Amino acid sequence: MNDADTIQQLRDRIEELEEEIRQLREDSVQVGGKLAAFLTKQQLALLLAIYRRPMVTYAYLDHVTEDNGKYNRYEGEMHQTLRTRVAVWKMRQCLKPYGIEIHVRRGVGYYLDDENKAKLKQLMEKKDD
Repeated sequence: MNDADTIQQLRDRIEELEEEIRQLREDSVQVGGKLAAFLTKQQLALLLAIYRRPMVTYAYLDHVTEDNGKYNRYEGEMHQTLRTRVAVWKMRQCLKPYGIEIHVRRGVGYYLDDENKAKLKQLMEKKDD
């Protein structure tokens, strides 16, 4: 392999990385004060996890809400699972007035369709009134 080939490979890789950055910027949104006003930090973390992926499994959401070894008077896997599902249920109730519906695929996890992602993105970008 000569220098010209190496340079071309590096340029191609730079183009790929720039495209990845463009896509990430397009998908990322800044959480405005509107959402932070009525959702808890835990609910915001769950919502962003659901927003950023096509389908979010229950196990992934449990991981998002882990206490990272902090003491909790309730312990065990079942409590963690129930705590996450209750948080998602409460979050779904908070989002209903804004016309945003988080869908459930029973036994798998949660997802947002394109219409609800667009509504959520508008709400996230909206400033406090």
